[in-house]
Amino acid sequence: MSAIPSIQTNRLGWTLSAVAGVLLFGAFTAWGGIPTDERAGVFWAQMGVLFLATCAFVALFWHLMLRPLAPNLRVPKVDSLPVKLRQRIGLIQVGGLFAIVVGGMWDELWHRTYGIPFGEDFFWRPHLLMYFGFVTFIALGFWGLHYLSSRLKGSFQQRFCANPIVGLFVLNAAFMLYGLASDPFWHLTFGEDLAAWSVPHLILLTSYLLSLLVAAFVNLSTLPLGRWRTILRLNFADALPILLFAAGLLLWLQIALIDWDQTRSGIQLEWLGLFRPEWLLAGNLLASVTMLGVLATRLLRCAGAATAVGLLALAIRFGMLQLLDAEVLHYVAWIAALLPLVAIDIYAYYRAVLRDEALDWRGTALVVIAAMLPNALVIRSLYPLESTDNLSYGLAVLVVGIGVSWISHRVADAMLSRGAPKLEDSSQAIVLRPALTFGVLGAFVAFFIFFIATAAPPV
Repeated sequence: MSAIPSIQTNRLGWTLSAVAGVLLFGAFTAWGGIPTDERAGVFWAQMGVLFLATCAFVALFWHLMLRPLAPNLRVPKVDSLPVKLRQRIGLIQVGGLFAIVVGGMWDELWHRTYGIPFGEDFFWRPHLLMYFGFVTFIALGFWGLHYLSSRLKGSFQQRFCANPIVGLFVLNAAFMLYGLASDPFWHLTFGEDLAAWSVPHLILLTSYLLSLLVAAFVNLSTLPLGRWRTILRLNFADALPILLFAAGLLLWLQIALIDWDQTRSGIQLEWLGLFRPEWLLAGNLLASVTMLGVLATRLLRCAGAATAVGLLALAIRFGMLQLLDAEVLHYVAWIAALLPLVAIDIYAYYRAVLRDEALDWRGTALVVIAAMLPNALVIRSLYPLESTDNLSYGLAVLVVGIGVSWISHRVADAMLSRGAPKLEDSSQAIVLRPALTFGVLGAFVAFFIFFIATAAPPV
């Protein structure tokens, strides 16, 4: 009888998540801009196709990774990749994610500077850099499919359950291919985007964030499950997860606030007020910092990890703007993100470090909402939001703070419970040599700088 409430709770959680997902899909469709001319019919037809395809991927994930095995199927023996192999894969994933981040910022800069329409930008260097990052995860997915087919036995569901990390490689690559195909298909049949928030772009952002979670899943599965600590006790093994979450904050905030950032450069977007309420800026900001801040803090078991992610993302954004000489791009969004990240760490320090109690999503929601109320002064000083009223701002912060806090803690629970077994003793951890890690990351950085410095402007 004790299992019934938990099953009901899970069903309720899945139902609420499904409803929220459908509502968000519809809302972001409207916020991205709906054409009112002869293209409207094509627009809604493609929206239907994209919605059904996305639902199919969700159903496939549930069937292969979460659905209980049929009674006539035996539970497969757990198969785990060697720790050193996972560490090397995780290192490559970090480079792939930052290739997408750097390419994405560079792509935005060139589009704003040169205004190249779709088609003429397909093979320019910013896109090539992004393709390199995408190919990293797609190739990993094909390797994972070969691994599951040749090394494991049983149905596909049994094989995915036997090695969930490799199974995630395959599913993530499939979803990324779907996202990459949806964007040119959208442009070829519909035309240019009304805004950067086209649904294919949001699908690609979702694909990037899923890749981030997979990479974090891989890296954190190799770390010891130690006691809660402060930022002062972080070690070298924690560097890659911190970099991963900083990469997530970089691209998420870029896409989420890209159109509002243009207004800081004096660009007037007439459709922005028509399609998009101004309180949405605060909602997007809070969603990104809550999700990534909670994951960084809980998965690393470190009070201060969220702030470290925010400061590192701010420093990387500022450094990349200097490298690209991008006067039309800004870094103010990452300044506005710091206060709720600090609040998450303060709550983690009080609850987990001092009192040795588990973090609760209700407490997280309370602190991020409290932090975002005074943060309204920071946001309104950085962005021209004169018409935003306090009531709509407060309601947006309340709903997003509660919803994303609950979801982020559920994601953290799943990653901690379904990952590869962690080492209880940190002395048993096998850590890649610093020279290898920094050597590989340094090679990525040198390649990025060379690729950017030798690029000819598309004029």
